[in-house]
Amino acid sequence: MALFLDLDNTLLPSKPAYEFAIGECVKDWKERGLGGDFLSLYEAARKKVKNQLEGHSSNRLRLLCFKLMMDFVKNQSNLDLEPNVTNLTAQTGFQTKDIVNVLWMEERYHFHFLSYLKTEAKKEIYQTKLFPKLVALSDRFPIFLTTNETLRTQLLKVSSFLPDSFRFTLITSEEVGFEKPSTKFFSYVLEASKENPADCILLGDNWEDDVLGANRHGIASIHIPTIWGEGAGVAEYPFESSAPIWTAPNTILALEFAELWLLKRQK
Repeated sequence: MALFLDLDNTLLPSKPAYEFAIGECVKDWKERGLGGDFLSLYEAARKKVKNQLEGHSSNRLRLLCFKLMMDFVKNQSNLDLEPNVTNLTAQTGFQTKDIVNVLWMEERYHFHFLSYLKTEAKKEIYQTKLFPKLVALSDRFPIFLTTNETLRTQLLKVSSFLPDSFRFTLITSEEVGFEKPSTKFFSYVLEASKENPADCILLGDNWEDDVLGANRHGIASIHIPTIWGEGAGVAEYPFESSAPIWTAPNTILALEFAELWLLKRQK
């Protein structure tokens, strides 16, 4: 028996943490006097990185975005005033001091992101509901955190948010070489767990990456649209598939359902 858990927006609030961090980076960029409009530069750089590195965990690196943003700012006199995917490829005039700024911006992004997580983790709803349930489950079943991210980024998130007594195995797409919902990713996870897929269940917020990815391998799954969504009960999706799929209004109900399901598989 094994419990596979997505991390971002399933266990920890990555979306609001990201939005907070970007908002604070706007201020940092302006105070540093780096030039241009941060948000328009960032969105253009992010789009280019994702398109160029589709399917690779590196497409999530803020460092690449900040480098592209500096590339544009250094060349804006020869380019359109509004950044776009094409003109962000220019890379002339980059200097050592620009490297310092890129690294500084990355440090600031992670500082803000992790600060948000640390503050959230202290809230009563996590301390009394989510964390005790995770710790209790980790004492009874092997738990695998399966994520599409770089190892360093996920290590920083986990160490800033989840309790020390929570036991798990972390598997990132950077280590595997393939992202969810790739069959190679889930094959790697199953091999690492040494479990029969029919005896495993996955919880995740992403329908394609988590739920359908697991389902193609015969792994039962629970779709969780939001961590703290309202509602009661867990309902099964009304269509045939290789393994059962349920939906839960929040992570706590999903974890409770998964615990009962795993206990039944033990008998």
